[in-house]
Amino acid sequence: MINPVRRLLVLLFLALASVLVIAEPADCAGCHAVEVREWRQSQHAGAMAPAGPDTVSGDFTGATYGDNEIRARFSREDGAYVISATEAGNTQEWTVRYTFGVYPLQQYLIGIGDGRLQAFNIAWDSRGASEGGQRWFRLDEPGQNHPGDAMHWTGIYQNWNNQCADCHSTGLERNYDVQSDTYDTTWDHVAVSCLACHETAAEHAEARRQDKAHSAGVDLAAMGAWLVSEGNRPPRHRGDSSSDAQVPTCGRCHSLRTSLADTKGGQVHDQFSLSRLELPLYYSDGRVREEVFVLGSFEQSKMFQAGVVCSDCHNPHSGKLKAEGNAVCAQCHNAGDFDTQEHHHHPEGSEGAECVNCHMPESTFMKIDDRREHSFMVPRPDVSRDSGSPDVCFACHTDRDRQWSVNTVDDWFPELYEKATWHHIQQQDMADLVGYVTDAGKPALRRATLMEQRGEVLARNRLTVVENLLHSDHAVMRESAYRVLRHGAKDQVRALAQAGIEDPALAVRIAAFETLVRLGQALDSSAWENAREEYEHFLDVQSDLPSGLVLKARYLLATDRVYRAEQVLAKALEKDRGYVPAAIQLTDILRSGDRNREAIRLINATLEASPDEARLIHLRGLINLKLKDYPAALESLKKAAELEPGQWLFGYRYAVALYQLGEKEKARDVTGALLDRFPDNRRIRALMSHL
Repeated sequence: MINPVRRLLVLLFLALASVLVIAEPADCAGCHAVEVREWRQSQHAGAMAPAGPDTVSGDFTGATYGDNEIRARFSREDGAYVISATEAGNTQEWTVRYTFGVYPLQQYLIGIGDGRLQAFNIAWDSRGASEGGQRWFRLDEPGQNHPGDAMHWTGIYQNWNNQCADCHSTGLERNYDVQSDTYDTTWDHVAVSCLACHETAAEHAEARRQDKAHSAGVDLAAMGAWLVSEGNRPPRHRGDSSSDAQVPTCGRCHSLRTSLADTKGGQVHDQFSLSRLELPLYYSDGRVREEVFVLGSFEQSKMFQAGVVCSDCHNPHSGKLKAEGNAVCAQCHNAGDFDTQEHHHHPEGSEGAECVNCHMPESTFMKIDDRREHSFMVPRPDVSRDSGSPDVCFACHTDRDRQWSVNTVDDWFPELYEKATWHHIQQQDMADLVGYVTDAGKPALRRATLMEQRGEVLARNRLTVVENLLHSDHAVMRESAYRVLRHGAKDQVRALAQAGIEDPALAVRIAAFETLVRLGQALDSSAWENAREEYEHFLDVQSDLPSGLVLKARYLLATDRVYRAEQVLAKALEKDRGYVPAAIQLTDILRSGDRNREAIRLINATLEASPDEARLIHLRGLINLKLKDYPAALESLKKAAELEPGQWLFGYRYAVALYQLGEKEKARDVTGALLDRFPDNRRIRALMSHL
């Protein structure tokens, strides 16, 4: 006879299991068979998986990879997938626990202790042999990363828990413990499944089983229809507006963003803060430079402004385009106007006639992964020349130079060069800048970026402008506005900043709290205590990374805990000895204590790991000026200006230093070159007039 208590426990377990299993795609298939079938063919379905015969693409039959630094052998032992790696004279065997990704490459995750999973730096090229695939290849370059380096495959930046996990798995919680520096990371599903986007799908399915109604999550549907453009009239949307939650839901993974809480799900501009359009992540014309993914590009586009959502072009479950070639663009843009030689000036059917090759140029990441821009910019070879971004013409016309592409596009579209671009807007004077920042018709992400770029001037001289933007409909604008307030006078901004700690978006609350802390404006209220808890939780979530430790140090500095902040920054540099923001922050502490030679030593040590970091080299030049080591100062200022030609301030300060040290002719030459690149910059024009 079964014990009644045991029987009750069994029934309870079965009941719980029936609820938990509902979230599996197989259980959604009963009503959503097409969607689940499409999902199973997607890269989302294979974003991560336990290593096994059905998931491992790489050759583990004794295949090898070798260069002058690392040798690896890939084999099967007792059913396990094993990597034997010899590096720096040390040989270790690692068991592959999970596959990571599907195409065009697949990586392999290895457990190294303390709950850490690391992505091995030798990956499998999943492309066909005719494309150069079906081989093992190294993701980093020989000589770049060594054992102990932050970018080595065992280092923090190849760590699955903090770099990759929340986008490749569903319902993930990192569970990082600050004190022990360990992880206990968990997930609901190993890959990206239904619950990743439809966050209450389990409750929805259970309600349907009981013939009840329950939402599967926020509405993500694309609604209405797009009317095709006609002549000068752009495409128009008719019918109900598409979900305003779709893009930030997709964007929480398809973006470079900061996680603000260790919770399942969330959206960009709320639980995630989107990176701004700053160097070195983006070129000064807004083009992608580093691996920032898609959302930062897309939010700059006219399409995003018009209300286009991801699923207007992509099947949301398979991830594939909804049409082939130019047909996907012709859904909205009249082929009779645009898919013609009169528009693209290339032979029909050629690569140059494909919309994407001019308006969505590719950048290659991870050596073989080609990804397209999503800002849909009009090609501007003149701006590419000035900003340093790749000229799209050179993707095909490898035998040509910049001037050829500038002249060719000018011949085709003479009026094009009269229009200001994002690159030009960033050089404008204050009156024009205010006009752009307050123009609701311009991309909010660009306006937010510009606001932060000129934050000090805005907060001190145009505070009413910032005050109005605190009430923007765009959370990204409110977040940046609250950040900018920290540059204002305490007595003016205290009351303004208080409202932010009760904003509905977590990103905005954190920005407002941080501003109040830096101004020394602690409050006595429940809203303040709630915001403080949220902020300190955010710091704990991020403190496994050097970037999070820099934020913690700033928090400590704002509360006069300078020695503790110095310790935290030293820990950040232990995790990554080349981490520039930590070095800059620590340098500021040293300079404030008149420890300038110590600051120089710190900068030089950081430059050993990050040798071409213009910001540090520029800062070293400024410190050497104060130390009256003028030859060293000019050398550093010159090098920084050469390394970052798109950063006008570096060149400007170099020119000023030349002038102050009596080298007026050189100062004039440098300033003239700056004016050619930044003709609308008022400070550069004023310097040239003075010279």
